[in-house]
Amino acid sequence: MGTPTHLTWKIDGMTCGGCVSSVRNVLARQPGVKSSSVEIGRVELDVDESAQSLESIRQAIAKAGYTVV
Repeated sequence: MGTPTHLTWKIDGMTCGGCVSSVRNVLARQPGVKSSSVEIGRVELDVDESAQSLESIRQAIAKAGYTVV
């Protein structure tokens, strides 16, 4: 396993605490996501890119109804 990459992403479509919970739950299920901090419109995460691609994580967030910009 490699060194985690720290990222900050802007997330469109988040408007409430329920949205924060949804994104937090999506990230918790992603292999390679070592830690995350989620607030309305923004997520910070540490990702081991050897475990999963960033695009896969973006797609999981999109499947939940939000857009990484």
